[in-house]
This record gives sequence, C-alpha cells and structure tokens, in this order.
Amino acid sequence: MQGAAGCIDGQALAALEDLGLAAREGIAVAMRAEAVAALPAARRALPPEETARIARFQQPQDRLEREAAHGLLRHLLGGLLGRAPETLVLARDGFDRPFLPGADDLDLNLSHGAGWVAAAVARGGRLGVDVEGAARPVDWDSLAPHVMHPAELAAFRGLPAAARPARALELWAVKEACLKASGEGLSAAPQRVHVVAEGEGWRLDHRGLSLRAGSCVLADGARFAWAAEHGLRLRPLLVV
Repeated sequence: MQGAAGCIDGQALAALEDLGLAAREGIAVAMRAEAVAALPAARRALPPEETARIARFQQPQDRLEREAAHGLLRHLLGGLLGRAPETLVLARDGFDRPFLPGADDLDLNLSHGAGWVAAAVARGGRLGVDVEGAARPVDWDSLAPHVMHPAELAAFRGLPAAARPARALELWAVKEACLKASGEGLSAAPQRVHVVAEGEGWRLDHRGLSLRAGSCVLADGARFAWAAEHGLRLRPLLVV
C-alpha cells in the first residue's frame, strides 16, 4: 500500500465500469481536473443536489475542480455498485466528510486543488486522499511550527534549506490524507499529530486507528497522498 502509485491512461479509467472491490480493498485515483471531462458523460453525471451545491461557489476554478472531483468519485462508485452515477446522492457527516447512505461497508473520500483532483473508494476500511499544489510560494519555515509535530519540525529543520519545501509539502499532504481517513480533517490540530516515516511511506496511530500512508509527486511538482487503515489493500493510481 505504501509504494508508488501505478499509472493508467484515460481510456483504461473510462473502461473501469466493473470495479469489483473485495472486502478490505480500495482504490485511489488522481488526475488533472480538466481530464475528467474525457470520461463518458453518463459515467460522471452528478445528481441535481450536488450540481446546485457546486454552483454556489464563486470561483470558476473552484467549481471546475469540485465538479471534476465529484464526477471522478461517481465514476468509481457507479462502477463498483453497478448504478447510474447521477442516482448516487451523498450525505455528509459532522466533519463534512462525504458518505453514501445505505452503503455502510463503503468508505469514500475526495480532494481537489491546483488543477488536480483525487477520489477514493474502499470496502471495509477507512481511507483518505489529498492533492496539494506546488506552484504557489509558501514560507514553510514560518508555517512549519503551526502544522508540524515537534518531532517532525526537528527533522524538517535538520534538512538543507533547498530540500525543505518538498519535504514539507509531502508531510502536509500525507498528514491531511491521514486526518481525512480518521474522520477529523483539519478540525484536528495538525501540530499535535505525529506521522512517522516507515520504509517508503508513513504511519499514524491515532484515535484508535492504525493508518499507513504514501504519496507521489505529480507532473508539475504537486503532491498526491493517500492513507488507509492498516490491513486495507489500497491501490493508488495516477491517470496520465
């Protein structure tokens, strides 16, 4: 689960109509937001409630990415459940985390930002995904104490200055994916949460959950991260 994301092309994703996840299996997919439009329209259609919700956001890019992320998620869910995507009406819990009423064995998550979207579905385990852009300059040296655990901060400050931005972006994406898997999202104080490097990935033991996480760099330097409950076989895929 912690290894690098596999790659598929858009045609392979469009053909993914019979997902067929077994118990304790999941899939996480990241792709360019505009590329979602290449999927068959019927496979990414949103219900009227979601369309109206997205239309309330003021920024066109925000609407584009939200529509794409939800369209990608509906594509995966429709293939898994054998249902028309526009019939899949999601609800949200107290932390604004989406779920599908009546599908208690499924966990799902989505993310968008900087022109990228990610969506994930699992059967029988918790998961989270995050995409974080790299184009906007960030003063990580000033921000780090507010988002990093003291142990993470010490390791970060021990790196050469040139290596710090990439490590900080990776750590932030991984931490957000983990906190989305735990259900808290950014309602948690990130500086109190310690993700630990483990092999090629990361580990977080938190709120009774043992999570394993990984990430990869996207084409423009952005970061795609995924996290899953230990024992859940999560397959991360990047659409190229």
